[in-house]
Amino acid sequence: MNARSGLMILAIGVCLLSSGCKGIMELNQLHIVHTVGIDAGRNNGVKITAEIARLSASGQQPKGMQDRTFYLSGEGNSLFEAARLMRTKTDRTLLWGHATVVVISKAAAEQGIGKHIMAIRKLRQFRNSTLVYVTEGKASEVLEATMPNATITSQALRGLSEGGESTALTQQTTLIDVYKDLINQYRDIHIPAVQLLEDPSGKKKSLLKSEGLYAFDNDRIVGLMKFRETKGYYRAMGSLSGSVETIPCGQHQTVSFENTSSNSRLKTYLDANGNPNVRIEINADLNLVSVQCEKSQEGTISLIKQWEEELNKAISDDVERFIAFSQKNHSDLLGIKERIHRKYPKHWKKIKDKWDEIYPTTKFSVEVHTRIDHTNFTT
Repeated sequence: MNARSGLMILAIGVCLLSSGCKGIMELNQLHIVHTVGIDAGRNNGVKITAEIARLSASGQQPKGMQDRTFYLSGEGNSLFEAARLMRTKTDRTLLWGHATVVVISKAAAEQGIGKHIMAIRKLRQFRNSTLVYVTEGKASEVLEATMPNATITSQALRGLSEGGESTALTQQTTLIDVYKDLINQYRDIHIPAVQLLEDPSGKKKSLLKSEGLYAFDNDRIVGLMKFRETKGYYRAMGSLSGSVETIPCGQHQTVSFENTSSNSRLKTYLDANGNPNVRIEINADLNLVSVQCEKSQEGTISLIKQWEEELNKAISDDVERFIAFSQKNHSDLLGIKERIHRKYPKHWKKIKDKWDEIYPTTKFSVEVHTRIDHTNFTT
């Protein structure tokens, strides 16, 4: 198969997968969108920015794709209108099916993201696995940030979310995750936060960092959960896939443990007055990985028990910080209302219209049981 035949087959495959191409299109007739930024526009409108990889025909570039990207933007009263106006700025067809990340600015999220998510879902080219982020500043500026060993922003953001899972800083949230929470209203939405940082090298380049979750009340953003609240949320949901827990053992000294497994059980019940109560039980296994104490720490049964009690308290504090944040911001991220609805359907009919008032006063209790394994670092 020669190079031209291979290029033709690739173009046909792209068209078939996108379900939006009519006939056969060459690569020089397409702009492949990799990252999408959504910002608030003028007069309650919306501005959309697309990061597009520069393509070159076979033989002109060894890799087939240049190391640079360029950007197109459009602004309108709706996402669809903004994308249509963007199309008038280029002589090529925009292929949205390869967009792997959508970044939404906080300003746009404050206006409500429901309309934007529904508009994206109507464009059949978008994949369910497309990742979603929210940023404090402009989404368009995130698209222009630099990352080591990544020429396209979507590659960098996907890598950040994968790294976040192992550190409990954040987890991947996809377009279908957000869409299902909006439609089913099982729980309020949460979306990972991405931040722009100044490059310490002083080269006037911006770097990206993903840490924490933005919480929503229905489809409007209400606040940012930082590291400890985020860990508490993942603990409560039983979805913590990795983290390090530390407890002090002296001035500026700690004992460190690696989380190996974590699960939780949420129980909802009504008290004698019909008020909702929630009990969260957490079980966690951890490995001892580091002891940075001046005094000798012998791995006695009593010392291990003491460590486990301190870990129970530290994890419980994180969960309680998350609960306080959630209730203060009226963001039912655990889906407590749906649990009450399923368990007490008749009672739910009586309280559903007052849930926004009831949830902040709902009583939570947290019980944590940790177990330390592999204490080989001690003697």
